[in-house]
Amino acid sequence: MKVEIEESKLQTAYANACDGVKDFMESLFGKKVFEAAKPTLDDYKTIRTYEDACKALGEPIFEDPNNLPNHIIALMKLETISRALWGRNFQPKPDGEGSKVYWYPWFALWTKKEVEDMNPEQRGALLSATAGSGACAGFGCLDAGGRSSLASAHVGFRLCQETEEKAKYFGQQFIELWAEYLKFNFTVGNRLK
Repeated sequence: MKVEIEESKLQTAYANACDGVKDFMESLFGKKVFEAAKPTLDDYKTIRTYEDACKALGEPIFEDPNNLPNHIIALMKLETISRALWGRNFQPKPDGEGSKVYWYPWFALWTKKEVEDMNPEQRGALLSATAGSGACAGFGCLDAGGRSSLASAHVGFRLCQETEEKAKYFGQQFIELWAEYLKFNFTVGNRLK
């Protein structure tokens, strides 16, 4: 009998296994197969879970002694994951000139059917609304209404990434955690293609 296993599925099983099972898998398949599965700050794609982020950062897994609301715990976990995804060499810093672009996962809160039922003008409005707001992120907010200046930050910087690719990965890989953080009477469904 011959059994074939996709390498990515094998690595995912290894990443979620306890130490004894990991030892067994290494003896069965060899250690080299699983080296890519170990979380590291050098490759953001090895961060597949909150626990991976903690392991890569060398931080303990958060235990909630105060019975905090679920959305607060989710936010704390997302901030930890975001730091791990930044990697070893990226040090986010304020940019007083506003020339640095950061990326934030952006989610549609419409069902596939709702989007399909929209006319082209409604879809256009939907896209322009996200494009206008999707680029706003920063370290703080200054609002001097009725004065000569106005600056605002619409998205918390701690959840931004330095590339669009990483922000997309952050949103897709951790969609359930994002849903816990953002949700208000909705469930996670399939993303639109």
